[in-house]
Amino acid sequence: MAVDSEIQGRILALLREHRRLMFSAIATALPDCTWHTLFSALNHLQKRQQVELVAHRWDYEVVLLNGHALN
Repeated sequence: MAVDSEIQGRILALLREHRRLMFSAIATALPDCTWHTLFSALNHLQKRQQVELVAHRWDYEVVLLNGHALN
């Protein structure tokens, strides 16, 4: 889906700056996206091994995996 691709690109752009962010920080940075849309995009990025989602007690940490910093 094109919208999902655009959101994935925006998430990757944020992560290229910070390498790792909490999901809540990504949601704050992209206020026009619903949480469902963000999780869907993150799921696609995780399936392509571009990011890793690490569960914390009240949030998820999103980590940009090596080799994807410049893609």
